[in-house]
Amino acid sequence: MAKILLAEDDEIMRISVYDRLQKHGWQVDEAENGLKALALTEKNQYHLIISDIRMPGLDGLSLLRNVQKQSPETDVIIMTAYGSVDDAIECLRMGASDYILKPFDMDDLIIRVSRLLETQEVKNRCEALEESYRETNDRQLVGQSQPMQRVYSLISQAAPTNATILITGESGTGKELAARAIHKASNRRKKPFVSINCAAIPDGLMESELFGHERGAFTGADQKRKGKFELADNGTLLLDELGDLPGPLQAKLLRVLQENEFERVGGSKTVNVDVRIIACTSKDLQKEVEAGNFRQDLLYRLQVIPLEMPPLREHKEDIEELCSFFLQEFNSRHNKSVAITPEAIYNLKQYDFPGNVRELRNLMERASVLCGGPAITLADLPVKMDDPSGVTPEDFNLSSHVATIEQNCINRALLQTGGNRTEAARLLGISRKNLWEKMKGYGLE
Repeated sequence: MAKILLAEDDEIMRISVYDRLQKHGWQVDEAENGLKALALTEKNQYHLIISDIRMPGLDGLSLLRNVQKQSPETDVIIMTAYGSVDDAIECLRMGASDYILKPFDMDDLIIRVSRLLETQEVKNRCEALEESYRETNDRQLVGQSQPMQRVYSLISQAAPTNATILITGESGTGKELAARAIHKASNRRKKPFVSINCAAIPDGLMESELFGHERGAFTGADQKRKGKFELADNGTLLLDELGDLPGPLQAKLLRVLQENEFERVGGSKTVNVDVRIIACTSKDLQKEVEAGNFRQDLLYRLQVIPLEMPPLREHKEDIEELCSFFLQEFNSRHNKSVAITPEAIYNLKQYDFPGNVRELRNLMERASVLCGGPAITLADLPVKMDDPSGVTPEDFNLSSHVATIEQNCINRALLQTGGNRTEAARLLGISRKNLWEKMKGYGLE
């Protein structure tokens, strides 16, 4: 809800404007003079101030000067009589957003207020998009395996709620993609999605990054700056690698989760926000609690809904689909048309991918760029993919491997030709009779 300050010394005018603004659904504070208005701006954060230009103690021009220093993002509308138009123009030159001449139509004032608040919302969303920009074009969760189906099911259940979600899993399993999927499926999908990596920012800067700072809060703070919480207001904030958050900030985060309010670094004003928190970590937070590195009460608040992302070694059946998805992305990006051979897919499935889906994605980009032919083959894969350590003797059964590859080729040819055996045999470079015999032998009839 937008918060508005109305400063007007004429009681009848003040009551009339106050009632109309409240009926429109905005939260309104009122002040009968400039000094009281100034005191309220020092205590509270306002989206908009509507001020008469002539007031006892402190006029609208002086109030505007102070607001510009304290809260430059706050819009100010100046109310003035016909005889003070020059003063109103001076206010515009100083940074006021608009002025309105008395007597005015209340509907006109409401339209002006609505436009300014809508512009603020658009500006905040643009800032949030800049802050949260990642290379996420065409990035999404991929896979039809049972482990991934469980992930999709939990996302569909949890996304429409405002519950805090803790996403766990090894590095590279797609925790951030899951968080974005939750946001896109939520009621906040048209609002900002903002993320911060708690492991990538020095401890001394983390508080400012999360909660913002006031001008002069520390050396180099030459202007007020919003933190991630304010940028994510009404939307979703992803706290990535939360297990690395310093202890003192864990207490402040707990307060925000409980009260939905905080103070900027170097400030005393309470800032209220409506933010949904999604936290990600590759650490075992319960073990971190036992080691004294993480607060137990914060963990309780975070894992209202726990979501564990499976490592790729537990859903290797998705590797072929993932390769196809990544190659489509990289072919478009690098202006290529590279495929991947069944032999290469089979070889990838024998590897455990300690770097999970991220490692597979990086591998596909490198192989698609460097492969010398129209498809990625065994020769285009890293040497470690051929590492026989841990492989059973059955994995060296050449006949079994050849049979698997042959079946895959036959299936692909039949799919490509819509089941036409003559065309499939031509694609495979064998006779129709030979194809029929192989299909019978493999039980593909």
